[in-house]
Amino acid sequence: MSKSHLLKYLLISPNLPVGGFCYSEGMESYLHNKNLTDSNSVKDLIISELKIGQIRLDARLLLDFFDIFNEINDRKNLKGNLQKLMSLDKWILSSKDSLEMREQQIQMAKSLFDLTKEFGFEYLYENNKKSSWSLAWSWACYCFEITKLEMVENFFYAWSANQLSAALRIIPIGSTKAQLIQRDLLAIISKVSKEIMDKEIDDIYFGNVGLAMAQQNCWACRFRKNCISRDSMLKHEKKL
Repeated sequence: MSKSHLLKYLLISPNLPVGGFCYSEGMESYLHNKNLTDSNSVKDLIISELKIGQIRLDARLLLDFFDIFNEINDRKNLKGNLQKLMSLDKWILSSKDSLEMREQQIQMAKSLFDLTKEFGFEYLYENNKKSSWSLAWSWACYCFEITKLEMVENFFYAWSANQLSAALRIIPIGSTKAQLIQRDLLAIISKVSKEIMDKEIDDIYFGNVGLAMAQQNCWACRFRKNCISRDSMLKHEKKL
């Protein structure tokens, strides 16, 4: 298929690539436990996660995967790079604090790999049976020829948009207010993305595990128009 810079917008569509669902990543449990009921609380939580949350590590791995894809394409150290690819993928997935979060990553990665395959970019390399969201996202961006900075920015944007979408169904902040929050997040997303670009994995600090810990007490609810039950989600996944 022909390449277009507009392909990057497929990755931040509210309907793709995870079938119209967005994961709240424990936000509903976190907001309930902390008794947070206003828009500023949601905004502050997302900003905190962007600055010191685990999402930063996921974003940094995008760059490593992207560079490995480039080296493999150039036939450089094929065996070593393929092993490194699988090792990093397994490592980032195992770094998740809960089974629910790992299962969420696996499901999202599968959906995105299926989508890129339909677009003519099947993942041809050996991979773990259960892949990470970062690997799938990086592969899609590599295939769509999206720049590395845009890849990271879109990743953060999509994540924050999913959190706001979940928050809309948890507390009555209103869609207009959510859009205003998303606008206010743009500058922070841009700044954090550039910071990530300039850091090595060992230099990525994260200390805020609020949402990750909350998710251990709450299945990563996914929303379309209404929150659906865990049983319904599992039935849906079995059909995929």
